[in-house]
Amino acid sequence: MSFHHRGIEYFIGLYSTKFTISIPALKNYFKEIEVKKVDTAHSKAQTIIEDEIQRISKDKI
Repeated sequence: MSFHHRGIEYFIGLYSTKFTISIPALKNYFKEIEVKKVDTAHSKAQTIIEDEIQRISKDKI
């Protein structure tokens, strides 16, 4: 399923007992994570997006 955080699209999927996070705008970021709840997967994806936005902002200074 597709979701958005701060204008960046990301996807959360369920594969066996793992969730997958895919963020195409971040150089095709893809990762499998082992968490119990989908809310935790969303939180992780949003943290990754926030970290990348901060990194990009620092690079432009």
